[in-house]
Amino acid sequence: MKTLSDLGERKAIKLIENILTKGDNILDIGDDCAALDFEKQYLLVTTDMISQKTHIPKEMTPFQIGWFIVSINLSDIAAKGGKPLGVVLSYGLQKKTSAKYLKELTRGANTCATTFKTNIIGGDTKETSEITICGTAFGIVNKDEFIPRKGAKTDDLIAVTGSLGKAGAGYYCLKNNILNKNISKALLEPFPKLKEGQLLAQQKCATSCMDLSDGLSSSLYQLSEINDVGFEINYEKIPISSSLLKLKKKNTKLNVSDFVLHFGGDYELLLTIPPNFFPKIKNILEKNDCNLYSIGKVTKDKHVKINLGNNVEILENKGYEHFKKQLF
Repeated sequence: MKTLSDLGERKAIKLIENILTKGDNILDIGDDCAALDFEKQYLLVTTDMISQKTHIPKEMTPFQIGWFIVSINLSDIAAKGGKPLGVVLSYGLQKKTSAKYLKELTRGANTCATTFKTNIIGGDTKETSEITICGTAFGIVNKDEFIPRKGAKTDDLIAVTGSLGKAGAGYYCLKNNILNKNISKALLEPFPKLKEGQLLAQQKCATSCMDLSDGLSSSLYQLSEINDVGFEINYEKIPISSSLLKLKKKNTKLNVSDFVLHFGGDYELLLTIPPNFFPKIKNILEKNDCNLYSIGKVTKDKHVKINLGNNVEILENKGYEHFKKQLF
């Protein structure tokens, strides 16, 4: 009998999806958010859960845990071009948890929510054997501005909204006992790209979009499957985190490409866009203090490839996937 370690998270989700009865007022299951018909808009609903073993390193403060759970849920709203309406949180905590810990956890969640112009509007608390926290975010987006995962077309450009490897640099510091709060902050306190997502949505030209929580390679493979297309990315065009490059200078054995291509946690947006729209959209984002970088193109060939300058080769899918053995 197959186990979840055999399936991995993606196939497990597909198994669940095949069992569920789809309602008439909802788009396809499997996007960053559920999108429910709401007159001229879609009501966006997303949920994400973190647990002590898989998401919460010992260096992470209660404030950062609260910030993190809200941020990763808002990132899904951002990927659809949505405006957040509110977040509910469920706390699973041990009974020995201090009141101070609970206060700081909630303060972090509240700070993240209000920073991005929304609020914590409810939730639940339960006693658990280890810290387990679940967030659910609600948002809204006009139907003609919604950016689905499915829609990428051959010859579209593929782009990202910021540098990659920030979270990987933070992880490297924590793993190697390098004390640098500025670098580790990128891992522990990610910023959802709500502003970028809304600007892209308003232009109505992005053909597909998702966030990069699982890493670039994994995200490209997910988009490739759902769109029945391939991708060719140019490694030299990928904006690499300055923090990661600084660490490389001090630690020559650090494999920058693994962190850039496969490590998740950057929470940038990965999107496809017709080439004739790209200069205009890049200019609009830059005028609003946001970034957009073209890193490759959509291809008819169903493979995911990487151009390394001297040669083009298949990009392995080594990104993060729950239940599977991990690269990092």
